[in-house]
Amino acid sequence: MDWQPEQRATLKVMSFNMKRNLFSFGPHAWSKRAALVADVIRRNAPDILGTQELTEITLSDLQRLLPEYAFVGKGREGGNRGEYSAIFYRRDRFTLLSQDTFWLSRTPETPSRGWLALFPRICTWCELCLNDAPEKILRVYNTHLDHISYFARVNGLKLICRQILERYRQAPGPVVFTGDFNATPHSRTLRKWESDTTAAQEKMILRDSYNMLLKASQPQTPGCSYHGFRGRIVGSPIDYIFTSRDVALRAVALERAKGEKIYPSDHYPVIAEMEL
Repeated sequence: MDWQPEQRATLKVMSFNMKRNLFSFGPHAWSKRAALVADVIRRNAPDILGTQELTEITLSDLQRLLPEYAFVGKGREGGNRGEYSAIFYRRDRFTLLSQDTFWLSRTPETPSRGWLALFPRICTWCELCLNDAPEKILRVYNTHLDHISYFARVNGLKLICRQILERYRQAPGPVVFTGDFNATPHSRTLRKWESDTTAAQEKMILRDSYNMLLKASQPQTPGCSYHGFRGRIVGSPIDYIFTSRDVALRAVALERAKGEKIYPSDHYPVIAEMEL
């Protein structure tokens, strides 16, 4: 029998803060943005989509507009109440094996706030297998860190990392971690997270996909990912896609397309192409 190299599975992953439906009128009302959000997703066709700020109502709208996707997640107030950190995945590519949501606090099993966070903060995760290669299993984590408390951001990241490492040690395999961290790559939050992980002698299996841009032969900065519906570009991102080191990153970019008159959200989605 001729030897055949193992076939690699290609994936496209998106992280997208879609702005909560706070406005019932005006140019940024969800009713005017829902179709634009769905169009961005459909046009880029991510296999995995980590979302932030969706609620039960807006999730229902996206399910109707994007029936090719299923999602997992809970509201941060418990059950279906409050904002989700929902993970969408393509039904034709993946089968769901397991999923859960935990709170970023000292009591992660129950709805709660921690470390001076203004709101409850959560991380949703799921385990998926590829339909055409069931032996290939992917774990996906998605979060939205607090925008006020530095301590909530750092401790939330450390808790998520511990959860990722615990499962990775039990069963090593590809990991994707998406989210709105409310912190830039060189912020005190990310520097503290990395230094504390090193000090605790925990193996840091995750890498920031933006590093691929910064280490390229022609380095470039990604620019800002939060633009407040104004379309600005200059600045630093606060939205991320991290991967484990057994994932081969191929490309990463911010999608800056605008609708005819308005932007789909006050954040640009981050998109990464990778191979398992």
